[in-house]
Amino acid sequence: MNNNGIHRKKDSARIVWDSKPRRAPNPKDIEFQTAEVVIPNPETAGQLPMSFQDRLLGEEELDKQKMNRLIWGDNLLAMQALLNQGYEGKINLIYIDPPFDSKADYSHKIKLGEAEFTKEPSVIERLAYKDTWAGGTDSYLDMLYPRLQLMKRLLAPDGSIYVHLDWHVGHYVKVMMDEIFGKDNFVREIIWYRGNPSGGKAAAENWIHAHDNILFYSKTEKRFFDKQYEKYSDEYIKERFIHDDKDGKGPYRLQGSADNLRKQYLSESKGRAFTSVWQIPDINVMASDRTEYDTQKPTELLGLIIKSSSPDGGLVADFFAGSGTTLAVAEKLNRRWIGCELGKVGIQVARGRLVEQKSKPFLIENIGNYQREMIYLGGARIYEMQKIILKLYGAEPMASRKDLGVRKTEDGTLELVYCGYPDRAVAAHKVEDLAIEAATLDGAGYKRLVILAWDYEYNYDELLQTRIKAAGKDLKTEVVSRQIPPDIYEYLKQAKSEEDIERLSDKVKFLEKPYLKLRKAEVKGNLVTIGIEKYVLYDFPLGSGKKADEDREALLHLVKDNFAILIDYWAVDWDYDGLTFKSQWQDLRGLGRKTKVVTTQKEHTFEKNGKHTIAVRVVDIFGNDATATIDIKA
Repeated sequence: MNNNGIHRKKDSARIVWDSKPRRAPNPKDIEFQTAEVVIPNPETAGQLPMSFQDRLLGEEELDKQKMNRLIWGDNLLAMQALLNQGYEGKINLIYIDPPFDSKADYSHKIKLGEAEFTKEPSVIERLAYKDTWAGGTDSYLDMLYPRLQLMKRLLAPDGSIYVHLDWHVGHYVKVMMDEIFGKDNFVREIIWYRGNPSGGKAAAENWIHAHDNILFYSKTEKRFFDKQYEKYSDEYIKERFIHDDKDGKGPYRLQGSADNLRKQYLSESKGRAFTSVWQIPDINVMASDRTEYDTQKPTELLGLIIKSSSPDGGLVADFFAGSGTTLAVAEKLNRRWIGCELGKVGIQVARGRLVEQKSKPFLIENIGNYQREMIYLGGARIYEMQKIILKLYGAEPMASRKDLGVRKTEDGTLELVYCGYPDRAVAAHKVEDLAIEAATLDGAGYKRLVILAWDYEYNYDELLQTRIKAAGKDLKTEVVSRQIPPDIYEYLKQAKSEEDIERLSDKVKFLEKPYLKLRKAEVKGNLVTIGIEKYVLYDFPLGSGKKADEDREALLHLVKDNFAILIDYWAVDWDYDGLTFKSQWQDLRGLGRKTKVVTTQKEHTFEKNGKHTIAVRVVDIFGNDATATIDIKA
């Protein structure tokens, strides 16, 4: 109570903005789909944790809760799903490095030999970052506020969170975190001195900006913390450890007050305790762990955070995983980890780093029924979505069929267009049925059938080719298979009228599905040799303009003689069960300066004779992936 008799609350200061979310997000029953179980080191394959699904029948399934997880998708949905799956209060440490520069360029440089190409960010990345900054600081806070609320729930009672920021938004986020985590749980503001900048930054007519800020909060006052020490420099040792009493313990220094000096031996000293200012140089172009990912952070920086604020064997999470530095360092330091990243390039780079360092088995996951979730969140229904997607492609929906439309091409040809369902992979037999129907539909029929699908079944290309070949002259309709961009829901939210759809139709890219063909397997006893015969990418996401057109021509020239330069990563499951792809062998082009062209064949010796289904997954430099299977008897 103050002198006027008015009761006032203590520490009631809050950050307020017009669009501030009023309610915290709740857990959601969203499944994760396993895209790949990656086993970088065959010797660790036996470490896959299994759980009994039906104890009476003795059926086993993969226990995802005990595995490291790399999740592609929106971290808001991912965290809501993790909470629903029992992760509340289970994560020991969260480190995030959210975007904090509205002018950032999220394109990615790709080097193929001496040539360099610029991959434009996917629409989902562009829209995500656009939404983050569309309303300036307000929309940035809209993005971060509910995510921090979820992170607090995921943290263990003795857990900590480190939020990496710079001068653009650091002061706003500090007040926001005081509100969410409590002012008393603010531990330190760490200053990361990145080293002496050069070039344009050093030439600025201002104090040279050379540091970032990292906000360190705990969930409660009972935080886990293991104090870290840095080694003394040679100069420091020469200046201070100047005594030696010849007792075998080596040099020492005197420490304490004048009347109570104590000996501190160099051999017994942990080193100098780290302060809140960390002088860790930023990654330079020659660094051995450089991945060419623009926002990559030094492994030493993450090592300090992980060692100090998580126990051995503890669980570490990074929900803006980027190039996967947090995950790679956590793996080396014997921590379990969860990573989430929206950009496909980040997922590729992170997977590559983990494979190269022979990590323990880990999952690569997508958010299950992601498109369906986003469609319903936007207030649309599936049949409405199909109609809008057909229109965005330029097709006029049929009155009698919700999944079919007709499009008139520039040369006047009419083509039949099919729009698939968001939670269902399009199968080759479905396309064959549609192609047969297309030949006579509406009397004159259609000479071309275009498939717009969210996803295709395994071995779709081979199966469709086999069916078309078997049908022979009876199947006269040309089939073109295209992919619906996973970010289409962002367009659905904007498509409120016919004018909106017409305006957006030029922006939506329905890329033609990449084509993968395997060689015929060579089998000699238990030894089998498989390989990639052909990989064709029909569309290169290089943007528009003169430079992009030149890059496209140059890339076509390079690919003409060697399709393998397009392949970023390919993996083999030697005994595919038809459900989960287990990556038991991998080859990748590498990262940074260590890039190479992948091999296109691989030998394998089976321990037992019998029939085997071999599955192959190929991921190209732009993030597209294609799969195929082959049956052999060894």
